[in-house]
This record gives sequence, C-alpha cells and structure tokens, in this order.
Amino acid sequence: MAKHKGKASKSGIVFILVAAMLAAGVYLAWPLIIGRGNPRLGILRSDDTIHIAAREAPQSLDIRTETDLPIEQALLGNVYQTLLTPDPQGNPAPGLAQSWDVSTDGLIYTFHIRADARFADGRVLDSSDALWSLEQIVEKQYVGHEWLTNLAKVNTPSTTTLTIGLSKPDAHLPKALCGRAGIVYDRQAQVNYSVASAGSGPYKVKDWRPGSSLTLTGNDQYKGPDTAKTATVVLTYNSQDANAVEQVQKGTLDAIVDLTPTEAVPAEEAADGAGSEVKLSTGPSQNNLVLAFNNSPDSLFSDQHVREAVRYALDRQSLASLEAGGAKPLGGPLNEMSPGFDAGLQAFPHDSEKASQFASYYSQSYYKGGLRLVYQDTYGRQIGDMIASQLSAVGIPSRVTMVDRPTFRDQVLNRHDYDMTILTMDNDQIGRFADPNTTMLFDNRAVQDAWNQVLGSANQEEYATRLGAYARQVSNLSPSDWLYARTPRILASSRLQGMPHTMVDQYLPLWNLEVRR
Repeated sequence: MAKHKGKASKSGIVFILVAAMLAAGVYLAWPLIIGRGNPRLGILRSDDTIHIAAREAPQSLDIRTETDLPIEQALLGNVYQTLLTPDPQGNPAPGLAQSWDVSTDGLIYTFHIRADARFADGRVLDSSDALWSLEQIVEKQYVGHEWLTNLAKVNTPSTTTLTIGLSKPDAHLPKALCGRAGIVYDRQAQVNYSVASAGSGPYKVKDWRPGSSLTLTGNDQYKGPDTAKTATVVLTYNSQDANAVEQVQKGTLDAIVDLTPTEAVPAEEAADGAGSEVKLSTGPSQNNLVLAFNNSPDSLFSDQHVREAVRYALDRQSLASLEAGGAKPLGGPLNEMSPGFDAGLQAFPHDSEKASQFASYYSQSYYKGGLRLVYQDTYGRQIGDMIASQLSAVGIPSRVTMVDRPTFRDQVLNRHDYDMTILTMDNDQIGRFADPNTTMLFDNRAVQDAWNQVLGSANQEEYATRLGAYARQVSNLSPSDWLYARTPRILASSRLQGMPHTMVDQYLPLWNLEVRR
C-alpha cells in the first residue's frame, strides 16, 4: 500500500494511502447523532478513591500493541479517547469528534473535532493529531489497523475538521473508530507506553503494578463533557481472592466487575440478604465464547463432517451455565448487540444422536488419540472437562490441556499446534473467518467474497442485512462453534453511583462514578 505525503497548505496536511483521488460527494448529515451534553465549567470532582475489582489484568499498558481485552477495559475512553465512542448499545456516538457527516456515496467521512480537546500534557488536540495517529496505526500496524485498509486519503481542512476518503464504501468505519483504530495519540509524548500513559481522556495513569493493580487519577487538563467525578479509581486484579464479595459488603471494595463463577453464588446471597447494602446487576456484552477449530488442510477439522459432529455434540446451555448467570447460549456467530443478529438462527442444536451418527463415519484411530483441546488457563478447568465429556458421550475422544498465556500465544496463536481452542471474540471479529491467516486457518473464497460485500456496504441498513447473511453462511460451514454470549455481572455497593452495565468486560467508562455519602 503506497503512502504519499503532500505539503502543508491552507487546506491541511494530506495523508494519501492510495494514489487515486476521490471525487467529493454530496454530503448528508449522519442520522441520529447523539449529543454528549455540555462540558462542565471548571473541574468539580470528589477527592474520594473508588476501588473496583476486575477479572483479568492487562499484561502491558501499551494500548498500541497489546492485543488482549483487559487493556481496552481499563484504558479505552478513560485514558485514551477515540474519534467516536460506543453508546450503551454499542452503536457509534460522538467522542473526540462531536459530530460527523458522510457523503451520499459512502466514500467521504467528515469528522468535526471538539475545540476543547486537550492531551494530558495540556497541548491542544486538533485534526492534525488525528491524521498523524491514523498514519501511525496503519504504518506500524498497531491494534486496529485491519479496519483501516480502505483508507484512500485523509486531510485536515481546518484544525477541527478531519476528512477521510475511502477507496470503497465501508459502513463499519464509524464502529471501528470507536475502538483502537480511532485512538488519537499524542505525537509529542515521551513515555514508555508499557508502564505509563499519554492520552487525552478524563483520567491518566498514576500507578501500575503488573498483575495487581492500576491506579487512575483525574486529568486536570481535560476540558470535555466527561470530566471525572471522582479523583482516583483503583482497579485491582485479584481474581483468586475468595473474600472479594465480603470486601464489597464491608466497603473496602466498591464493586466487582465481571464476576467469576465462584463469586456469583456469594454475590447473589449478599444482594438478596435483608437490608443488603450491595446490588447485583447483569448486562449484555459484545463478546462471545467460541470453540475455535483448526481448519488447516492437514487438520481433522478440514472435514466438515467432523466439525458438524462436534457442534451437534455440544450442549451450549450447559456450557453457558458454567458462568453462573453470566452467559446466554448462542445459535450462531453473532449476539443480540450486533447488527445483523438473527434470533431465528439456531444452527446445529444439541443432538447427541446426530453427533453419534456423524462421529461413526470414522474409526477411533482416525482421531489420533483424541482431538486436542488446548486453551488458556484463565478459562478454568470446568469448561474443558465439560466439552471433553460431551464429546466422549457421542464417541469422539479428546485430550484437554490448559496452558499459561505465553505458551498459548506460542503454541496456538503462532504455531497453530492444536485441534480446538477456546477464544473470546467480539461480534466484529466475525470477519476473522474471511482471513485464512487467523487462528482458525479457515480458507473459503465464497466466505471471503461475502465479507468484502459486508465491508462494502454503503449504509447501516445494507451493512446489517449483509452481515446477517454472512453470519449464516459462516455458521453453515462450521469453522468454529459459537458457545455463548457473555453477560457480565457486577456486584456494587449501593452507595456507588454511575456504574455502567453494558459491555463492562471490554469497555468500562469510569468518569461518572461517585460515592454517595
């Protein structure tokens, strides 16, 4: 992909990824722009410190390169702002861009940057910073770069205007700019991103103790609509702490976000108790738990009958129950938070008789000692054992191995040395099945063509229709089994106000939190 830089002019810097210039379209205001409210004058925040226990710690604070979800949960929106931001339903809403327009042909997006945006060092954030950030994400292949492949030119007509021209329509772009593809980085920052921060959000990193805690403190330079209501938020990562629920009851913790199954029962008992000072809530997530198959040509899963036998063998309702109220079984690749979700799609429902019939096509020796289920130990032993038990019941042998994160990355993600693995994938990652180089190694030209059609949608209605058809097509081919949608649960003190309830396992806006005295 060629990149050419033009000279600065009155119309702004131009970042060209494709040589062809795009003709300007007739502009149509994007419908249903959601306002974020008026910025508060001055900084009025409580000096309180709020303590929240989260399920899994980030491995690094470098949001540019760290691929795991915990870093997004902690830093996205709070420390690093994006051009657009997800609303509680996961739809694009104003972020650093207070509004945006799209041309009628779907090729030109114009974003209107907030004039009050500042980096944590006090420097004004303007459209040239957004342009530079897009350039860095693409050139250095930061996380999120895969959503920017259709960029043809980006320019800055003014300090508060950013224009993105596309080589073809991409109705998913606004959603992508709610995530890491939309982060605006500070080009003058001189920090070690793995342990410190340089963002533009209402918080900044004060202290980072890997695997233990992350302390965020209010950003005094922040002038936008989401000023932190509480001075300090401490995220703790003690997933093995059996006393976490008791700590919320005593007030040493203000909330537990995304309860583990072992925390769920005592949390329910605590919330149901007479005169309880804690409350339990559940919300939807964009994340799904997926049993991914190795579809490489030399894998047993290159045979669709094997894939279908496994899908029929699995009882997704029983697997979802392991989350103790924190999951819903899936009938296909998308959950209810995604455009294109089809509640009527209930592909390969649990059917032991069909599974046994499909499995009987092969002798036991065909399975080479058993299908190898290799997954990261953070998911726990129970789910692996239940999958193995359900497969065994229909005559499919398997071997279960839990590994630590470094081993998982090397063995599964890099060397693809596995038959089945467990992944958490959000709805947007359904596009990975159109890329033969991802973990599943699924290579199907019809699927790839269908995904290109999805990305080429000119508007949201067309995008939803094509995405739904693509999801059904992928499901019919069974490159994986989609087990359940996550529905994270939160236990919080009744005194804690402003806690979000949707997507908290991936996106946790903290700025509205405050403790009622």
